[in-house]
Amino acid sequence: MRTKALLGLAALAVGLSTSVAQNVYSLNVVGYVNVSLHNGQLSFLSLPVAPVDGNFNITNTIVLDSSQAFASLFHWAGTAWDTAIPSWTGTAWDTPMVISNGTGFFIASQADSTLTFVGQVPQGAIQYSIPVGLSTLANQVPVSTNFPGAAVGGIFDNMFTWDAVGQAWSSTIWSYNGTAWDSGAGSNPNGPLLNPGDAVFYLNANTAINFTQNFTVQ
Repeated sequence: MRTKALLGLAALAVGLSTSVAQNVYSLNVVGYVNVSLHNGQLSFLSLPVAPVDGNFNITNTIVLDSSQAFASLFHWAGTAWDTAIPSWTGTAWDTPMVISNGTGFFIASQADSTLTFVGQVPQGAIQYSIPVGLSTLANQVPVSTNFPGAAVGGIFDNMFTWDAVGQAWSSTIWSYNGTAWDSGAGSNPNGPLLNPGDAVFYLNANTAINFTQNFTVQ
């Protein structure tokens, strides 16, 4: 019941970046991102790397360990939460679902464990598209940065972040003022700080936004 109540807030656009512990390792263009999951808690996550084989099905990209049997995954389907709710059997998801990197999802964890994302680090000109209304948004590359940048946004657009410690949407709301993002005194004009695997809810009050991120592994 608590899970449903917390997820329901997203539909109302009531929305701190995810405070899960993460470590990133990279070699050439292959990336590894560790995300800590905590028993009985919701984690608002994203795929910080792309599967090398191009298969974005969660059976290939989000692999939990046996301790997470009965963990659930919640995916935003554009205007509401997807009615298909995959459950982890201990070895696999019982419902296949495609989730690309650059979008967010919740995992309701059943144990303390580590989720490791493995895949290719996107490089070059990386394309993003933000539709009108509510959608999830995340960095497609495994770096810690303020996102999506001061040049990305429309007047009165908002972003809502998940407080993993408080298990609620943060009362701090990011708003776009026409030239930069603002969440109050001392806020970064480029938006909230997202660590690899973090996501935000984005409320687009205007027209669809398409932007490009240029990234190269050093």
